[in-house]
Amino acid sequence: MPHANYFLIFETLGFIAFGLIVAREIFLRRWPRLFEILSCAIFGIILEIGNTYLAHTYSYSQNFAINLAQVPVAIGLGWAVIIYCAMLLSDQYNIPWTLRPFMDALTAVILDLSMDAVAIRLGFWSWTIPLDREWYGVPFENLVGWILVTLSFSFLIRFIRTLNSRRTLTRLLMIGSPLLAYLGLMIGLTIFSLVAILPYQINNWANLLQFRYTPDLSLLFDPQVALWKLIVLVIVMTELVHIVVWSLIRYRRSFLKNFDILSFSILTAMHLFFGIAIFTTGLYRQLPILIFLFLTSLLAHLLIHFLPYLINPKTIYFFQTMKETAENRREQLRKAIDASLK
Repeated sequence: MPHANYFLIFETLGFIAFGLIVAREIFLRRWPRLFEILSCAIFGIILEIGNTYLAHTYSYSQNFAINLAQVPVAIGLGWAVIIYCAMLLSDQYNIPWTLRPFMDALTAVILDLSMDAVAIRLGFWSWTIPLDREWYGVPFENLVGWILVTLSFSFLIRFIRTLNSRRTLTRLLMIGSPLLAYLGLMIGLTIFSLVAILPYQINNWANLLQFRYTPDLSLLFDPQVALWKLIVLVIVMTELVHIVVWSLIRYRRSFLKNFDILSFSILTAMHLFFGIAIFTTGLYRQLPILIFLFLTSLLAHLLIHFLPYLINPKTIYFFQTMKETAENRREQLRKAIDASLK
């Protein structure tokens, strides 16, 4: 049953979070970063419209207030907020830019591990599989999709940052980044689907001999294929965690940059929103495992934010830059007062 109040709250929080990020970039006059968040929003909307029209594996509720081509605008903005906040998180750490997209992907998929299972029970969207199949009603490829979505956009944007911003090619890459990131996602999902389906096709060699230009997507939900999807997902998740933990340990001696309170607050609010919904709607009685998923995801979310500080206790003061800024402003004010008295 759809929970009407949660639709309004979800959309409101999505627009507020996106607005806060845009407002901060404008206030700080970080115009390249402003272009990135807007580009990410376009990517999110293209992603959802493309997926709903091409795959037909899920559909959104009509209870959302603002829609574009039957896709809630808040969902597209939500992608922008999640990916951009994940990038703000990994930018705090002095690890190579080539490794940061993996941390971004882990941050995003940690959220989805509990969010998607709750969202479909709130009626936000529905998948074509029963609620008791695969990841509590969510196809395994959706979790892989979250990893690939974040990886493709984050890696592309970080690569563009290394280029000369005045070159025409760089500007064209920036403009085309939503489409290029979506293309990267499609390639990754295609490879994942082929790897998951291939063992089934080998076991059913008669089907393998029948070549089709348009493969039967229903095969993705066959129990045998679902098992292989889970195996591939576990391998991908394990390697993702391995890369991130290795990166943090490898570069633990580097001084961490300022703790970004905005990105942490927004991502934490997203976790708490769906966690609170589990208890206020009674979902915890229908499916108690949702409590475990929420607490585990929240703990992993906090761990990925604070693990570097635990590894290197010398950087335990999160707001050092804020302290230095306050001291500099006091010094400037003192000098201004002294100058006026003279």
